Amino acid sequence: MQIKRLQSPLLPESKNLLAICFLCLTAFNGLILLLTLFTAFKVNKIAERKTTFAQLVNGQTIYISEQERNWRYPAVIQKVVSDWTTLTFNWDNKLVITEETDPGIQVGKKRIPTNTWFASLLLESKFAQASLPKIAELVPTSVFTGQLRSTTIISYLSEPRAIRLGEWEIDMIATRVLVDRSTGRDERIPFNRTFTVQAVEIPRSPLGKDASLIEQKIYEMRSSGLQITKMVDFNPQQRR
Repeated sequence: MQIKRLQSPLLPESKNLLAICFLCLTAFNGLILLLTLFTAFKVNKIAERKTTFAQLVNGQTIYISEQERNWRYPAVIQKVVSDWTTLTFNWDNKLVITEETDPGIQVGKKRIPTNTWFASLLLESKFAQASLPKIAELVPTSVFTGQLRSTTIISYLSEPRAIRLGEWEIDMIATRVLVDRSTGRDERIPFNRTFTVQAVEIPRSPLGKDASLIEQKIYEMRSSGLQITKMVDFNPQQRR
């Protein structure tokens, strides 16, 4: 008589199903753990970002924490270079706000227009100290009598080129126009430069609207969170 040997499964069918469910649950929990670790990593990266300001094209700023602290709009970088150039070389014997006669600011034995001094706030501190005496040498005394007027025409401003984090180069082609009001003659002087611009902390006035007009103007000049650190002759051959 042949006896057939019955082979039973290692585990009953119900236990096989339980094992499969256990493995699926373990895999699912592992996936959840990976997603949780990834989310925590991203949240920590965002939390490390310092609260900074959103930059508007007109130079105004608002609090935001979505961008890196050294990020700046290209248009704001261009505006800083444009503002420095026009304020520095637009000479008249009148104060812009009050239309009163501009007495100027003493720099050594020379004087510079008040707007030129305000423009120096856009320069890095040591660079400003070195530049102001040289600018003062360019300002004739006839500016303060109203005989000579100067203006600046900017023909070209390049897109800012990032050279490192929070630092850019920008090219400018401009012409300074000096007009002698007594004779009607004018002189045109090319002013083509490459500027290096650096992101800095944006200062906030502790007095706000209660600050003096001069203090408000100083903080306004620095509200872009940028300063010019270097200026060299523009050489288009180097850009090719």
